[in-house]
Amino acid sequence: MRLRSITASVILACATCVAPAALGTGAESSAIQPCPEVNDPPSYSFSKSSTAWMATNLRSDYLRGPGTITYNKTATSTVNASITGTTSAEAGVIFAKASVSLAVSVGASYSKSDSWSYAATVPAGKAMRLQQYKEGRAFTVQKYRIVPPCKTKYLWTKKVKAPVKNASYLWQLVS
Repeated sequence: MRLRSITASVILACATCVAPAALGTGAESSAIQPCPEVNDPPSYSFSKSSTAWMATNLRSDYLRGPGTITYNKTATSTVNASITGTTSAEAGVIFAKASVSLAVSVGASYSKSDSWSYAATVPAGKAMRLQQYKEGRAFTVQKYRIVPPCKTKYLWTKKVKAPVKNASYLWQLVS
């Protein structure tokens, strides 16, 4: 009889130790994972944003000055972003996230059909033409992921120029 009560006491004592751990109520379940982002997909960070004027496809013929050069046409103005070494799907993600981070909408390209009219004076002795520029943003993007033990691993850094999705243009004389 004594053996039976000792065995019952041991079993009862072990049950009180094992049950909380098995049910997730012991110290093991209250431990917080130190870095839950370890298994997340890569992320992007954006920095060094500045205004960049990007040359479009619209330009006049050259004129040797002195004289006035005029551009007066109905045409489609287009400009494309510059980012190398990324897939189009990844570039789309970058432009969407950059638009949020930079607080201005940028994209892979921009085009607008319109009647364009602009004139400028070419100085004497110079051969120049009118060039249209589209407002854009130049910025640096870094792709990174969190790796154990909760460290940032940078996968790459790229400089990007992307057109802003608005109708902001500039015409300049260029050589």
